[in-house]
Amino acid sequence: MADPIRERARALLDELPEEADFVSEFAAPLALGVVGDVLGVPERDFPLFREFVAPVLELTSGEEVSERILGSYFTGMNEFCAYFGRSDAFKGGQLSEQERLSLCLAIVVAGTDSTTNLLASTLLRLDRRERRLGGVVEEVVRLDAPFIGFFRTATCPVTIGGVKIAEGDHMFLDYAAGNRDPRVFTEDFDPGRPSVPAHLGFGHGPHYCLGAQLARLEGRIVAEELLDRSSEVAEQPGDVRYRRHLISHGPAALRFRPGRRPE
Repeated sequence: MADPIRERARALLDELPEEADFVSEFAAPLALGVVGDVLGVPERDFPLFREFVAPVLELTSGEEVSERILGSYFTGMNEFCAYFGRSDAFKGGQLSEQERLSLCLAIVVAGTDSTTNLLASTLLRLDRRERRLGGVVEEVVRLDAPFIGFFRTATCPVTIGGVKIAEGDHMFLDYAAGNRDPRVFTEDFDPGRPSVPAHLGFGHGPHYCLGAQLARLEGRIVAEELLDRSSEVAEQPGDVRYRRHLISHGPAALRFRPGRRPE
């Protein structure tokens, strides 16, 4: 998928004015387009994705769940199931219809929101002297955590760090904290960091991120394109406003100057 991703990135960057919002005008539309390609969704239907994703993010924001939020969530899920119930994504295999729709939902939510966060945080970390771009993306996932963590339910009793956890206990698994464990990692941003030990930014075990390689590819391609154009952030690091969300982490908006691709 490298070539179509690069074509999408270049087309979006070419259309931008001298200064734009990286999050809403580039990262989010790019992530949406790539996921649409994965699921075989026609471009005319891409705007529907935002209507599907927004209620899920509201429900998991950490704020009090109101009747309005619940109502919009169930409405969104009904529309989502109706839309993808008609699609051919993942049909013909051994998945049940519920499993198939759950997989589509996971790809839409995680593939758009987390990738948008990843790309925005990557822009903030870019240094034109650094060409180890795969390492840059890896360190962004580790230190800037596009998804901070997830809720999990213990399937058996276990003791971790001297704390007893019973079967059925609900927990928040904090990847961002694990990726800063001083017994394993240093706090510095190091694109040359060895791949062992592995960070937890993409999860672990059976919950390992289905789109990890796609996210890495998008991050590296976007970093290459931004560096080729000498793109630059148009605001001070201390002025960047971050999203307020329990799980999703990244700039809410980010002014930047896209530059132009060399002839």
